[in-house]
Amino acid sequence: MNIASLFGRGGATLDASRIDLALRMAKSARHPAPPRPFGRRSFRPNIAGGDRLYFNVRSLGVQGRDHVLQYAFADDRGNVVMSAFVRAAAPGALMLGTPPGDLVTEPLDEARFDDIAARICAGATLVAYQRVLQGGLLPQGAAGSAASIDCAWRRFQQTARRLGLAAPARSPVTLQDALALARLPPLESEDAALRALSIRTLWRWMDEAD
Repeated sequence: MNIASLFGRGGATLDASRIDLALRMAKSARHPAPPRPFGRRSFRPNIAGGDRLYFNVRSLGVQGRDHVLQYAFADDRGNVVMSAFVRAAAPGALMLGTPPGDLVTEPLDEARFDDIAARICAGATLVAYQRVLQGGLLPQGAAGSAASIDCAWRRFQQTARRLGLAAPARSPVTLQDALALARLPPLESEDAALRALSIRTLWRWMDEAD
């Protein structure tokens, strides 16, 4: 085919930009982009302003011989990146624990969740309230792929002393206590996603206080 026919009558003077556009369109038609499988997506969140993920792990008790946990991760933008119920092997000490209530969804298998969490946490700085306790509940994949784990509880202790805030006599200071001392909205439930978002709010308050 005469390429001139694409732009009008033959013999007309062709504009170089039009010729370039036609050649690129012909190339794209010969080499179409590979189809993307339906439903496939990256589990790594796009975090603006940093690579920090705030997380909380909540125990929902024992179901059969499994310990049911809720894991939740929130990013710096205030998005809940993931909230999931996970079925993990229960240590012997938990065998007599309280069974969890009715769950809307079937908990994920521990191995499957470990793979997802490892991709979510890859290269991120995780922030928990009480790092040792909460970090110890993370699956190996998530803990191993994260850059580090920061402790909001320890940082709040330092910030409260510096600002002269009167912490409760009991120890340790709970997340609810910390929010009250910082005059931030209280927790409305024990849901792990809400707790992760509250940890983010507390951390950002400490950023401003510092």
